[in-house]
Amino acid sequence: MLLPWIKCLQPLRNRWSLSLLALLLVLCCGQARADNCGITPANIVFPSVSSISPNPVYASSTFKITCNWTDILTGLLTPNVVICLNLGAGTGNTSTTVTAPRQLQSGSLRVNYNLYTDATYAPAKIWGGWAGTSTSANGIVITMTKSGGVGSLDQFVTIYGKLEADSNLSGLSVGPDNLNFSSAFGAGSAVMNYQFSLGGLLGCLLPQTVAVPFTVSAPVINDCNINIGNLAFPNARLLTSVVRTTASLSVTCSKNTAYRITLNAGTYGASTTARRMRNLSNAETVNYQISNTLDGASWGDGNGGTVAVTGTGNGNAQGLTVYGMVPPQTTPSPGDYKDAVTATVAF
Repeated sequence: MLLPWIKCLQPLRNRWSLSLLALLLVLCCGQARADNCGITPANIVFPSVSSISPNPVYASSTFKITCNWTDILTGLLTPNVVICLNLGAGTGNTSTTVTAPRQLQSGSLRVNYNLYTDATYAPAKIWGGWAGTSTSANGIVITMTKSGGVGSLDQFVTIYGKLEADSNLSGLSVGPDNLNFSSAFGAGSAVMNYQFSLGGLLGCLLPQTVAVPFTVSAPVINDCNINIGNLAFPNARLLTSVVRTTASLSVTCSKNTAYRITLNAGTYGASTTARRMRNLSNAETVNYQISNTLDGASWGDGNGGTVAVTGTGNGNAQGLTVYGMVPPQTTPSPGDYKDAVTATVAF
C-alpha cells in the first residue's frame, strides 16, 4: 500500500524543482528586481595644452560605482554582480566606428586623444567595448561580491586620458583667444550594464543598463618657445682685428602666430649697443656686439638704432643665426671674459 503513495510523491517533487528553477531565473535575470547599481562619473579635464607641445598631455578622473542588495533572499541567492562599462566614439569624433584614436572637437578643428584603463597607455588598454567600433573588445568588466545579504558595495574605476602631441596639434591656428576642445558621452556612447547572479555566471548577458554621462575637454593655448646656444668667441692674443663667432637660435610658435624676439643689454653692458664681457677676476671688460646678420645692426629691442627679429610661427621649430663680433680695441689682461644676455620672445 505504500508504493502508490510514493508514485504520487514523484510528480510533486518535480513540480517543486521546476518552481525553484523558475524562482532562481526570476531572481537572476529579472529586470524588475529591487537590487540595483548606479555610477557617478567625473569629467576628464586636460590641463592647458600648448599647441607646440613636444610631449603628450595627460589627465585622469575616477568614477564611483555603487551596487545595492536590498532584499535578504536575493542577497543570499545572487550575491554577485557583474558590471560592464562600454564606451563608444563620443561627440566630435571623425568616425562613429573608429575609436583609436578618438578626437576632441572645437568647431571644425580636432585633436587626437584617447581614454585608457590604466597608466601604461598601451593600445590594448584603450577603453572601448561598444559594439561595432574598433575597440569593441576593450570593455571594462568588474565583478563585485556581497556577503551577508542586504547592503551595498562601492567600486572606484580610474580612467586615464592621453592627448597626442602630433601634427594635428601643431597644425592648429590657435589665435590670441585660445581654443576649447571637448567631446561628450552619454546614453548613445557610454553605458554601464550590470547583472546580478549566482557566481557571476551570466556575465552581462541579460543586463540592466545605466547611461554614463561625462565630458572630456582640453584648452589648447597659443604658445612660443625659444632656445639659444652660447656665443663662444675663439681665443685671441690681441684685439687688433675683428673676432667673430655664431650661435644657433630656435623659435617654435603656434601656427600663424606672429612673434618678436628681443635681446637685453646683458649683465655688464651699458645698453644694447654697448655690450661688454667682463673678467670676473679684475673687472676689466671687452666690448662686443650681437646681431641677426653678419656685422649688422645691434640686436636689441628695436629702439635706439637696434633691431628686433620678427616672424610668424608654423607650429614647428624655426632656426636663426646669432652673430657675435668683438671689434678692434685695446687688449685687456688675459683671462676669461663673460656676459649673460636674455632673449625674450613676445607673441
